[in-house]
Parts: sequence; C-alpha cells; structure tokens
Amino acid sequence: MRYHPLTTPQPTPEAEIDSPAIIEAAAFVESGDELLGMLAELARYGMELAQAQRDYAMARLAAVTADGSALNPGEDPAAAFNKISQTVRRTIALQLKLKEDIGKRRSGLAVDRAANHAEQTADHAVAVKDAIHTALTDVFYADLVQTDLDPSAAPNAHDPVEFEHDEMLEDAERLLDDLGDYRDWLNRPVGETVAKLCVSLGLRPDSCIKRGDAWMIRRPDTEYEIIRDSRQPSSSSLAIKGRGEEARSSP
Repeated sequence: MRYHPLTTPQPTPEAEIDSPAIIEAAAFVESGDELLGMLAELARYGMELAQAQRDYAMARLAAVTADGSALNPGEDPAAAFNKISQTVRRTIALQLKLKEDIGKRRSGLAVDRAANHAEQTADHAVAVKDAIHTALTDVFYADLVQTDLDPSAAPNAHDPVEFEHDEMLEDAERLLDDLGDYRDWLNRPVGETVAKLCVSLGLRPDSCIKRGDAWMIRRPDTEYEIIRDSRQPSSSSLAIKGRGEEARSSP
C-alpha cells in the first residue's frame, strides 16, 4: 500500500492578519494613551501654577486693602492666574477630545479585529475540512481497482462510484457537524480525525496511520504507477519462464 504525508493546515497568526488600517489604528491608540498621560501631567503642572498665582493675587489684594494703598498703574494681580487657568482649561479640553478619539479608534479596532478573527477562523475551518475531504477521497479511490477507472474522465453525477463518493463525504460532513465525538475536530490533527472517520464510515482502518509524529494516508496509484506495475512480470510468470528456458537449454 502506498501512503503519503497528511498535514494539518495551521491558522494564520493574529499578528499577520491585521490590515494596514488596523495597524494604523493600533498605533494611534498606543501613542494616544501616551499623549493622554502627558496632557494629564501638563494639566497638573498648570493647576499648581494656577494655585500659586491665586495665592499671590489674594495676598496682594489683601495687602492693598490692609494699608489702604492703591494698585500700581496697569497692575492686575489676577492677570497671570487668568492666563494660566485658561491654558489649563484648553489642556483639559484637548485631553477630553483626544480621549474621545482614542475611545472611538479603540472600539473600531476591537470590532475590526473580531471580524478578522472570525474570518480567519472560518477560513481555517474550510482549509481543515478540505484537507479531511481530500484525505477521505484518496482513501476511497485507493480501495477501487485502478484499471477500471479513467482518471482523466470528467466526474459523472450518475456514476455509482461518484455517487457513493459524494454520499461518503456528506456522511463525513454530518459527523463533523455533530456535537459528539467530533466536536473538537478543528483543534486536532487532520490525521487523527481522518483515522476516526475511516472507522465510522466503514473504510479500511489502516487507511490512515501514524508513523512517529507524522500522519500518513493511503492514496490511489498514479497512472504511471499503474502502467509500471502492469509491465512488471509477476513472480509466477518468472518461474514458468525460468523452467521453460531450463528445458530448452537441457541436452
């Protein structure tokens, strides 16, 4: 019997499925969080300066009131406080606006990544199912007499062989969709699933075997292998030919 390796499709790593838009949004969120921290620190410094200017203005006004003197021409003890408080208000407004923008980007990033993850999971499931179906097809045709088949012929929906093959795959699909023994097929090696399906579907139990860490699947002979084997004389014909030659060579 001829076998070939059976591999299990692997899901795409999360880092490789991010689109350029997702990468850009993630960078914006990361840098935005850093900027929010800087603005918060700047607002805190502004508040400390504003508090100092408030204390100065109150002390200056109290001194003028106490001795009955007037303020210097153009003097406004609260001028510096007003400018600093305005700067603090602008800093806080910028902080709130940036926080809102980051929140929108973060929400959109989560939605896009969830959508990409769902798409990747669906694609991975399709790839694994295709690998399972291909392996079962190899096993199915490996059990047939190769010389009775024309591999180049187009599939015929009315062909009993094709009908049986399609029915087998439909049965396999139903087993995979069942929440019984096959509920975790997506997280297991394809070979392990195919080996179980061979038993469930009545195929030869040695159709899918494990050699070391690798799963191997029986495959149908190629046209070349069929032709090559047909040209090789059997051991019995060699024995007969040998006896005939011996008889002719004997005196």
